[in-house]
Amino acid sequence: MSDTELLHKSKPEPVRRLEVFTGTGRRRAWTAEQKAEIVAASYVDGESVTAVAHRHGLTPQQLFGWRRQARRHALREAQKNAP
Repeated sequence: MSDTELLHKSKPEPVRRLEVFTGTGRRRAWTAEQKAEIVAASYVDGESVTAVAHRHGLTPQQLFGWRRQARRHALREAQKNAP
């Protein structure tokens, strides 16, 4: 034990928030339409991906993944419909 651990603290530390997740996870199911709307919102001028993601309860990484999937899907459709 170090010397600093034995010193009396003059001010108590503020209580920190603690979240406890119980059950079998928090996975949500998003419809293709919901994903498309959220992806479209992330391309609006002046909107950051982070802001859009947080507004919908997503991580930016998840939204970037959805954007990547949408680009790949659009490319496949364009190639399929090309003469």
